[in-house]
Amino acid sequence: MDRYNERLIVVRPNPIVWLALLGCVILTLIGAVLVILSPPLGVLIFAGGIALIVITKDGLHQEIEFIITNGDIEIARIINKKKRKVVGVVEASDIAKMDWAKSDKVQNDLDISKLKTRSFVGIEPGDNVVAIYAGEGDKQELIIMDLDEKCVDHMKSILKVKSEIK
Repeated sequence: MDRYNERLIVVRPNPIVWLALLGCVILTLIGAVLVILSPPLGVLIFAGGIALIVITKDGLHQEIEFIITNGDIEIARIINKKKRKVVGVVEASDIAKMDWAKSDKVQNDLDISKLKTRSFVGIEPGDNVVAIYAGEGDKQELIIMDLDEKCVDHMKSILKVKSEIK
């Protein structure tokens, strides 16, 4: 029987979304000024700016979803509760070690920054932020994840000797 856990956290939106929204607002303001100078062109630019604001604002609500099945982790970004994009998959067989993210070993690895690091932590990190070392050699990466207690217990039971979490 498969073991399955799921965790959903709210994260800060990508800074590019904020820049795009700012650009849309500026375009809308330019359109408002152009309505006075050249009404047909101004109305088109103003309406286009409003439409782009409506489309872009959807990107401000983002969540990260962790799906853990028998130790395999699928990480997905969910935008506005509609779009789902898988941003990472880690198989249990590729995991070299799991530890608390606040441990001295992990903090030392983060300071040295010789590993590719990906962080999936919510706006308000929980108590169970873990670090997973995946891959081998030059392709090894450090993945920081904000899991809940059930997910941590699931990973500890699957990884056993690879887990430094007690």
